[in-house]
Amino acid sequence: MFANQNMSQVKNLSVIATTIAQRCITGRRLATVAGGALACAASITAIAGPAQAVSVTQVGNSSVMAAEGPNHSLDFYWQTIGTSPWHREVVAKAHTTFSAPSVAQVGNSSVIAARGPNNSLDFYWQTIGTSPWHKEVVASAGTTFSAPSVAQVGNSSVIAAEGASNSLKFYWQTIGTSPWNPETAAGAGTTFSAPSVAQVGNSSVIAARGGSNSLKFYWQTIGTSPWNPETAAGAGTTFSAPSVAQVGNSSVIAAEGASNSLDFYWQTIGTSPWNPETVAGGGTTFSAPSVAQVGNSSVIAAEGASNSLDFYWQTIGTSPWNPETAAGPGTTFA
Repeated sequence: MFANQNMSQVKNLSVIATTIAQRCITGRRLATVAGGALACAASITAIAGPAQAVSVTQVGNSSVMAAEGPNHSLDFYWQTIGTSPWHREVVAKAHTTFSAPSVAQVGNSSVIAARGPNNSLDFYWQTIGTSPWHKEVVASAGTTFSAPSVAQVGNSSVIAAEGASNSLKFYWQTIGTSPWNPETAAGAGTTFSAPSVAQVGNSSVIAARGGSNSLKFYWQTIGTSPWNPETAAGAGTTFSAPSVAQVGNSSVIAAEGASNSLDFYWQTIGTSPWNPETVAGGGTTFSAPSVAQVGNSSVIAAEGASNSLDFYWQTIGTSPWNPETAAGPGTTFA
């Protein structure tokens, strides 16, 4: 029964990704449905089904998803681009996984990060085209207090997560090596959401909700040690976990704003001011959003009113945001 429920959830998410891809193609940008589906799907990295949050991306020539499964297990699904069947794998058995996972391609592997038992941090990897999953403990019990975010930055796997006492922790591991290297990106009392990590230009960047519902941004030039903090938006502006990405030559962040609005912030790489935009006004947004670049546009996905799925796009360098409904009421429970 649980397997059927999970597969139903995956099929629903696949339909959402395909729907958004078709809208991307119709309006402007992408060359193929398969490529479009994955590019757009990458922007919907935290859509929740009835019980578990799902992370979706492209790995090799496949769409892949990771989700917390029954009894706190960890499941992985893959589908070769352009084909229809979904294939399920159990990455970790019951009582191993206690957060939404994050999935990415790092080097020639699929990788997943998730919070483990007793607030530990676990990492799983599988070489593309092979079957075994390999587990590593990134950080021991009592270290991790949010869903993590995983990405490739330079030649390393990197993970960001909220740490003890509302700190912000960052972990990196050179691809093909074994030690995980911990860093404190921000100390106690700074971080009040799951963070989002990405590579922007030649830097690792992290966005997280800060004290008094502010929006914090941290960057570190690859290969150096200091973390540089910035306030992207002040107190009373941010009411969800943010999502960070590179779009064109800018760092961009999306987050739920005051009164269930949707806010977008951008900063040209190498400059200091953050530029705020309102993507959608009050009463429109009811989840943490996800932001990405698709073709020549910034795109954002979020849960909308009445549990709908909303999609917004803006051609890079222009001002209007264009709203679309990817899935109607009663479809999305982030």
